[in-house]
Amino acid sequence: MQKDNTTLIKSGEKDKLKKSIKPKIRKKKAKKKRYLFLKFLILVLVCVIVFMTCALYGYRFIMEGTAQASVPLTEETGIVFKIPSGARTVNIAEELKNQGFIEDPRIYRIISKILGFDNAYKAGRYIISKDMNYYALMVRLSGEPLKNPTQDIMIPEGKTLVETARILAAQGYIDEVKFLKIAEKENKVFEFLKDVKATSSRKYPLEGYLYPDTYRMDEGWTEEDLIQRMLNEFDRVFTEEHYKRAEELGMTIDEVITLASLIEMEALYPADFKKISSVFHNRLNSEDLLLLQSDATIQYARIYEGLGRTSAVLFKDLEIDHPYNTYIHEGLPPGPICSPRIDAIEAALYPEKTNYYYFFATPDGTNIYNETLEDHNRDQQKYGVSGFD
Repeated sequence: MQKDNTTLIKSGEKDKLKKSIKPKIRKKKAKKKRYLFLKFLILVLVCVIVFMTCALYGYRFIMEGTAQASVPLTEETGIVFKIPSGARTVNIAEELKNQGFIEDPRIYRIISKILGFDNAYKAGRYIISKDMNYYALMVRLSGEPLKNPTQDIMIPEGKTLVETARILAAQGYIDEVKFLKIAEKENKVFEFLKDVKATSSRKYPLEGYLYPDTYRMDEGWTEEDLIQRMLNEFDRVFTEEHYKRAEELGMTIDEVITLASLIEMEALYPADFKKISSVFHNRLNSEDLLLLQSDATIQYARIYEGLGRTSAVLFKDLEIDHPYNTYIHEGLPPGPICSPRIDAIEAALYPEKTNYYYFFATPDGTNIYNETLEDHNRDQQKYGVSGFD
């Protein structure tokens, strides 16, 4: 019996012990929850403080930058910074660092991306200051560039595309390789070029269409910009009336410009344009005289064979095996041999009505026209022009 009482006592003590432990566990759990909650509150508070600090700093940064960007600057009070065509944010940031405007190009790139400036930068010249913060620089460099039309680019008539590129490159206006690479590409944007293709006999589809004139180009222009301007000018001078007239003649636009380029090169004086045009039209419509026999096309063939122009076309030059040699190939050459001006284009479209099939130039540049080969040979002897040596 004694043993059973002991067991009961111990069992009662255990129950009491359990009852005394449970409140302590609950208190510890409650204390731990309060501790975690307090940590969470502190974390939230820290985040809020950090966020508010960043927001305040960002607000001040933007407001300060806006104020700096609005300060008028001239080339005397600021520094001219140039963004080249095709430059990306990384290029701009590096150049800003190189010139001492910023310290860390990575930060500039990050801020530029976050604030949406990456696609807003434009090629050109800008006036900025080393007092500007990153935001002010971004605002300035995404605004309108300086307008400074300081370069008048003169495109001469009567030159091949390669000669034109060489002249412009020698004057420091263009990169010759870039210019010619663009001219090699087909262009379907303009109506007059939609059927012009690059072929083995026609390397430059744009030959003949880079309209000769003087172009005032803003600073920062590229080879693409200059070519676009010349094509736009051709599009302006070649009117709807010209399209209709070409259709009346049964000629494509490319045939018209090709013929105009021959006229441009064969005449020393514009007064001869329409008479020379009549000779070529008469031959193109002839059943017997199928060769145009234009010395100008021989010069073009010489240039593209690497021989260069010659002061006089010789008999041996007529043997050049080239698609542009109109002494051995019938009809018009594969494409224009220069960029003709509007006077030559209109002469190609509106020739004089004559029965001339022959012409030659005297030593002073005067053109003599004939209907027959007999008269042509007689006048050549009369003026001391013996033909080919």
